Amino acid sequence: MSPCRPDQSLVLLQFKSSFSIEYNLSKLGSWKANTDCCTSWEGVSCDHFGYVIGLDASESWLVGNIDSNNSLFNLHHLQNVNLANNDITDFPQQMFHLPNLKVLDLSGNSHLRGSLPEFPPGSILQQLFLADTNYTGRIPDSIGNLKQLTWFQAVNCGFFGPLPHSLGSLEQLAVLNLGGNKFSGPIPSSYANLPNLTDLILSNNQLNGTIPPSLFTLPSLQYMDLRQNKFIGILDDEAFPNSISSPLTMLDLSYNLLQGNIPKFISKFTSLKHLELNSNNFHGAVDPRMFTSLKNLSVIDLSDNIMLLIDTSDLVITIPSLSIFAASSCNLSAVPEFLRYQPVLYNLDLSNNQIQGKMPDWLWNNLEDVDLSNNSLVGFEDPFSNHSSSSLRYLDLSSNHFEGSLPNFPKGTNTISLSKNKFTGAIPLTICNSSWSSIDLSHNQISGEIPSCFFNNFFMDQDPIAVVDLSKNKLQGMIPDTFGLECPLEGINLNGNQLEGPLPRSLVNCRSLSVLDLGNNQIDDTFPFWLEHLEGLQVLMLQSNKFHGLIRRRHIANSSFESLHIISLSANSFTGHLPLEYFPSLYLKGMYENQTSHFAMPDVTYLFLMFPNKGQALEYSSVQIPVLNAIDLSSNLFDGEIPTSIGDYKSLMSLNLSHNSLVGKIPSSLANLRQLESLDLSNNDLVGEIPSELTGLTYLSVLNVSRNHLIGMIPSGRQFDTFPSSSFEGNSRLCGIQLQIDCNPNKSGNVAPPSDHANQSNGTNFDWIFAVAGYGSGLVVGVVIEHFVLWRNRYYLEKFMNTIRFFQGKRPLRVRSLRRRRN
Repeated sequence: MSPCRPDQSLVLLQFKSSFSIEYNLSKLGSWKANTDCCTSWEGVSCDHFGYVIGLDASESWLVGNIDSNNSLFNLHHLQNVNLANNDITDFPQQMFHLPNLKVLDLSGNSHLRGSLPEFPPGSILQQLFLADTNYTGRIPDSIGNLKQLTWFQAVNCGFFGPLPHSLGSLEQLAVLNLGGNKFSGPIPSSYANLPNLTDLILSNNQLNGTIPPSLFTLPSLQYMDLRQNKFIGILDDEAFPNSISSPLTMLDLSYNLLQGNIPKFISKFTSLKHLELNSNNFHGAVDPRMFTSLKNLSVIDLSDNIMLLIDTSDLVITIPSLSIFAASSCNLSAVPEFLRYQPVLYNLDLSNNQIQGKMPDWLWNNLEDVDLSNNSLVGFEDPFSNHSSSSLRYLDLSSNHFEGSLPNFPKGTNTISLSKNKFTGAIPLTICNSSWSSIDLSHNQISGEIPSCFFNNFFMDQDPIAVVDLSKNKLQGMIPDTFGLECPLEGINLNGNQLEGPLPRSLVNCRSLSVLDLGNNQIDDTFPFWLEHLEGLQVLMLQSNKFHGLIRRRHIANSSFESLHIISLSANSFTGHLPLEYFPSLYLKGMYENQTSHFAMPDVTYLFLMFPNKGQALEYSSVQIPVLNAIDLSSNLFDGEIPTSIGDYKSLMSLNLSHNSLVGKIPSSLANLRQLESLDLSNNDLVGEIPSELTGLTYLSVLNVSRNHLIGMIPSGRQFDTFPSSSFEGNSRLCGIQLQIDCNPNKSGNVAPPSDHANQSNGTNFDWIFAVAGYGSGLVVGVVIEHFVLWRNRYYLEKFMNTIRFFQGKRPLRVRSLRRRRN
């Protein structure tokens, strides 16, 4: 091989100099003058004549633009260009036209803008990867000129319009992945002319019409993913030729509007392993015998087809490879008996049905993950104690009609939810004989004390989840001070019990704790500054307890509660001035508005807060905790003025300082809280006028300054014209259209109502509740006022951890997240 030609290395060094790079992290760090670019430069490959033909600068920390004058255009022999997973923002269309270019990978540049060029005839481009970029517009029909194209991946971009018919002329095309865009219209019939197509992924678009039957007869198609579109119609058995078989191994038609019976031609897909038909409008009888010929079928999901009639009779049949079966929300009245004969079945989801009676004992034989939540079960055919060798690991029986004492569970069970039943009595000491990943016993009538061993029996599973929810019971006594040195808990909810005494100091051992809710108990302590050592703590709820005293310390730590997004100290007996300086959360102050917290919430943990606020119906759409920021210091004994520094908390969405003894004026710096949606300063001793600057808070939907000593005209305009009179009542010298009191001193007749602090409530009805449930990524918060429930989706609000995943190196619970994605 000839050494690198000088003109080639010069071009590459010019390309390198166009970026500001941390060279010790980048492949380009090895690109140095007076060295051979063909043999010693990482990511560079050459032909026998010393011409550069391959450039791999993926994951090289490249930030910025590649303009039309970039030196790369002088590398006329380039065949393969990989710039994936950088932060390139512009890429010239001319680069698509390099004469020898065969492979171009721009995927993972999330800020990369642009649109596809027109493709001239004669291009030899074979593979084009644009996934997870910001490319938009229509895919040009001239893409049909790429006759050698074998792989086209543009998933999670911004493309829209109809799918180009010309793609159907690319006979070499093997993989077409256009999922996660905004394509509309039908699937072109020309796509049935792709003899080498193995993967067709058009999921998460806005496609409609009927699914062409000819797609199912493509001779090479193995993977078809059309989920989450708007396809309609009936899958016609007669349209599928009897003489043609299909090599399909994965078929996902979920989350569409398909109707009719489940087609019998599926039984001809003898290679099928994974079938998802959930969340459609299928109806009619389902005879499980239609699947017995599919010897490789391991996953069946029929969930959310409420008109299906799945045979529950005692059919002695075997689907030899069936390991996962889901029929959630299918109006089942009993557990289908054919399931007991499946030799490798380990994952069963029959949640959200109408299954009655007792839980069949055969469920413990081989199953590892069972979800029977939201049914009408009343008991167990056989006690758990008789199945000590059971392989059961995950069990969700929440929202049923179980009652009596808590059962003893098989020793291997490590994740369990029994919430929203009628269990009574104490937590059995046998619970300490097992190691737990997560337990949800919330919303029962469990009494007695928490066993001293309880919190020392949790471990970190391969899935990053470790939570305990004992909320809404009748537990008494002190919280055991037995959190182990390796405590893995990420969420603790003991809200709504009768727990007392001080906070256990061993809580500080839970270094991964993100959410702590101890509200609505009788805990008697001073403010726990020592919790600041939990660097990832994002939600702290101590409301409605017996906390007391000044929130004061000699020194403010630089790392004091730096990750907090939500703090509620309401309905306690804290005194002194407002302690805002002790919670200098960088996130509350909006310093990382466009960044993700480096102490991220657990990837599969969901949080739900019920946030009653004096009857005001404030609703938030689902937002991530790093976006939702709230401070609630209401119903305490705080005095002094509201500090002007409150304006530094620029990301606040909810602020409640009501029911205290605050004095002075309402600071105009509150107008800096541009994200504020709820502000409650009621029932204090505030004076002066309402700052007119507050009318600039365009997101403000709830305001309450009632029962103070405010004077003057209520500002008008924007949201202020929509607030009811109750927001301002109890201020004898306020006037304005909101109170229907004329502010003109020359007129008379209207008399403002007297201030009536005697009727102020010293209590509060605040009741923050959270339920942790596994699903997806990130941490989601729904804020709810009184009985207003934001999240009505059964997968989030109704279950504790109904979809905790075991398939990251383990086995899954939810079928709909199991499928292998080809991106």
